Amino acid sequence: MARYVLGAPDAPTLVYLHGITSSAASSSEALEHWAAAGYRVIALDARGHGLSPRWSQEELSDAGAILTDDLLQALTDLAQESHARRSADLPVAAARPVVVGHSMGAATAMVAATRRPDLLGGVVLIDPARYGTRGPEELRARGAARARMRGRDLADLPAALARILSDDEVPETEAVAGVWAQQHTDPALLVTGVVAPEAEWEQAMATLAVPTLLVTGDRPGSARVGTEGLALLGRLGNPWIETALVPGAGHDVRRCDPQAFHRVVDPWLRRYLGA
Repeated sequence: MARYVLGAPDAPTLVYLHGITSSAASSSEALEHWAAAGYRVIALDARGHGLSPRWSQEELSDAGAILTDDLLQALTDLAQESHARRSADLPVAAARPVVVGHSMGAATAMVAATRRPDLLGGVVLIDPARYGTRGPEELRARGAARARMRGRDLADLPAALARILSDDEVPETEAVAGVWAQQHTDPALLVTGVVAPEAEWEQAMATLAVPTLLVTGDRPGSARVGTEGLALLGRLGNPWIETALVPGAGHDVRRCDPQAFHRVVDPWLRRYLGA
């Protein structure tokens, strides 16, 4: 998978995963913010997005699991890199990496953490996709709608750019990258409707056993977790999970209110990564 790396190899490491139809470059303001705070930031382009490989027909039949495997491979590579640096008496970060994911990326991070908690120090889940809350037909319909929107934007890129630049919640520095990301999203994945690994959201959250911060908003019709999901997590009572609500925010919590988002996330990162 394509990786964007900012920061020194011995700095506390943060791995970032974007959402569907996005790319690492589409979150450049957040990545630069964390790099400036002293972290090593490794942002991944998911398979079928950005500069990463496209999907084969065979892979699409198990797309959710492959998204998780891709992340676990990246985390394994980081663990091996740290081992090699220690063997060579080179400095390494004291803490295992924290994975920060949005939407599809958050769901992928959640499942990876349940499978291999030994590879990471914690996860920040930004309004994760909630597998199991929509049926297959609805997911495919939503995927087809994304594919149609991508096609319309490709047919008139100046109009697509004008539309995203007119959105007050999209930073200008990320607008062009957002249109580019849509261009470089594999439509074969979109039409499957896959936006998360096939793991029931409630069950996976109940079994998480690594430090976890879930951040969501309460904008009706936009936030995927929202107040209803937070109430459900409260009933689960998993002691590993902390939650935060950014009032007024929709699905892309960071873009809706960057200051409130970083007021919540940055102290948590400092607690577990130490930068």
